[in-house]
Amino acid sequence: MASGTFDTRFGKLHALHSDALTRYLVECRHACDGDLDLFLIMAIIGERTFSAPRAPDSMSHDEFVTGTVGKIAPQPINLQSIADFSGIPRETVRRKLEILIGRGWVQRGEHGYVTATDVANHDLADLTSSTVRYLAAIETMLESQTVRSEV
Repeated sequence: MASGTFDTRFGKLHALHSDALTRYLVECRHACDGDLDLFLIMAIIGERTFSAPRAPDSMSHDEFVTGTVGKIAPQPINLQSIADFSGIPRETVRRKLEILIGRGWVQRGEHGYVTATDVANHDLADLTSSTVRYLAAIETMLESQTVRSEV
């Protein structure tokens, strides 16, 4: 989509994106017992554990949910880095990390680095399915707006 088309259709794209994002965030909140900070911390750790530069170029949804995060070398992240990046107070991050460790979703390793676990991948499978729906909605939105701009 050309930048001019993006600009002229921004209102519609924004509304469609807001709808899809809001639905996704509601599901994220539900998955973390109503705690969006807990979700955000888990998402940050998950992104560092399974980061885009290190993720395989080709991996299906089924391969993702049945695979193991241990096959990808994680990028290091610790409590202070999470607090700095997210803007969540350090003490809040510490408490939330303890919750995530207690659930088995995160493990603390060498030098205090934290990584997501296969337990998180399994327990959050419904949320992963929600991610697929969110991405499909965004893809459909962008394709429909591109087709309209070409007509």
